[in-house]
Amino acid sequence: MVNRISKLIESTGLNPTSFAAKIGVQQMTLWGQLNGKRKLSLDSVLAILNSYPELSAEWLMRGTGDMTKGNDAQEKRLDNLVDVISMQQETIRNLQDKIKQLQNQ
Repeated sequence: MVNRISKLIESTGLNPTSFAAKIGVQQMTLWGQLNGKRKLSLDSVLAILNSYPELSAEWLMRGTGDMTKGNDAQEKRLDNLVDVISMQQETIRNLQDKIKQLQNQ
């Protein structure tokens, strides 16, 4: 997990001191955790996740998936929108058929 936090820090463009300030963790605490002198604490992990809501907890903690959750969420949203549009098109076709039937009566 330390390697992923280091990747996150690098991706933000912040130095470790600025990153620690952003997440609300003392710089020496974070430095010790990243360098293996201290165990990574749950408080630090939660501070990171709370400071970066777009960050995937699955990626941070397990190393699986994308760094950000936007990609997966965006794909699911698009899939849902496509499904809704398909259902609406079918509804429109059915209503058009019903209108034709009523006009022919």
